[in-house]
Amino acid sequence: MKDGNTCRLCLKSSELQESHIIPRAIIKLIRDEGLDNRFYELRNKLTQKIQDGPKEYLLCDDCEQKIGRYEKYFIEAVHFSKHDIEIKHNRQFGIIDNLNYRKIKLFFLSLLWRMSISSLPEFENVCIGGNEETIRKMIVREEAGDSSEYSVIATILLFSQKMEEGLLTTAFVSKRRPSVYAIVLGGILYQISSAHQNSFFPAELLLNESDRWIMPLTDFYDIPFLREYIDHHFEQ
Repeated sequence: MKDGNTCRLCLKSSELQESHIIPRAIIKLIRDEGLDNRFYELRNKLTQKIQDGPKEYLLCDDCEQKIGRYEKYFIEAVHFSKHDIEIKHNRQFGIIDNLNYRKIKLFFLSLLWRMSISSLPEFENVCIGGNEETIRKMIVREEAGDSSEYSVIATILLFSQKMEEGLLTTAFVSKRRPSVYAIVLGGILYQISSAHQNSFFPAELLLNESDRWIMPLTDFYDIPFLREYIDHHFEQ
């Protein structure tokens, strides 16, 4: 257990649950029996295929269930078009309509927060400092903030003009300040700003308070840090 038996979210003493840092629903998605995909662990520049995502004792059962509801909504909305979600695309963009902004934003806040508080080596490059406490309180109060707070953008990645939902990576961090953390979940690259107020993501691409999220379609190899990642991990 981590920090005795104190839940890292509600700060109450309780029996802790083994929490997935990367949502279990995403792990299940890439473990489709028809796909030869597994989570690739990046640790000390070594590649290791594992059957489950990284996890550790962080949360009490109530907080685990709270975050789990956001995870469930995320996977059902973005990958299975449930909840009256409409997904359209052209040659340049994927467009998701009828999204619940609060639920999706709280999912990404919880993901960034868990990666930052984690003691696991997979997430040692994720450190949001004092923003950990700010985001913790937002999650507890279920306050998503507006689109300029800890902003999120998404890019649909293409391999030979197709999206590969079986792709998952560990987190990358930009060298800019404030830092931007990037992670691929189910074939989509998400970038999350660690800044309380965003100033550099294009406003039209932000996860926002409307019911629409616009995601550019980009070839995987056109993104340098992803090209380096795939070359290192899949072509050895």
